[in-house]
Amino acid sequence: MSTSPEDTNPTDETPGAAAGDTRAAGETGAAAEDTRAAGGTGAGSAFLEGTPVGPPPAPGGLFAAETFSVIGLLLFALTTVHTRLFELFSWFFLSGAAPSHSAQQAAVLSAEVAVAGGLSALSVLAAAVALFRGGAATRAWSRWCAAATVVVGSLMLIVSVLTFAGLPSGS
Repeated sequence: MSTSPEDTNPTDETPGAAAGDTRAAGETGAAAEDTRAAGGTGAGSAFLEGTPVGPPPAPGGLFAAETFSVIGLLLFALTTVHTRLFELFSWFFLSGAAPSHSAQQAAVLSAEVAVAGGLSALSVLAAAVALFRGGAATRAWSRWCAAATVVVGSLMLIVSVLTFAGLPSGS
């Protein structure tokens, strides 16, 4: 085999086939196999580690998917920590009890349930925007957080609507 520049084919696209390189194409593939076996990053290990296959994530900004994901999570946390939604749900909807309340007490309860439902709807909306704005370069924690917020926030929204429907009129 001659390695002179006249004998090499310029259209040969195999790595290592440049002028003056006498390695065969099979050697480079074997070297890559050894690198992966020795703990290098192959496609299988990248999947198991959760590393993105594409380009590195772009830095986030004000309207990035990560921002909307965090907004949705914070609104969801505010909904679950600050309201008595589950207590009112079990009291009025599950038990079917309709205690007599004054009109003022009924208005306060309906306002509390409406605020909880509104915050749940806003958290679901923000998380859904995060999912729609996300792409292959979006960080994995952002997608997981947004998906969990959409699922559980939707359940909270359903609980809010059912509780609101079960509230007494207070007349």
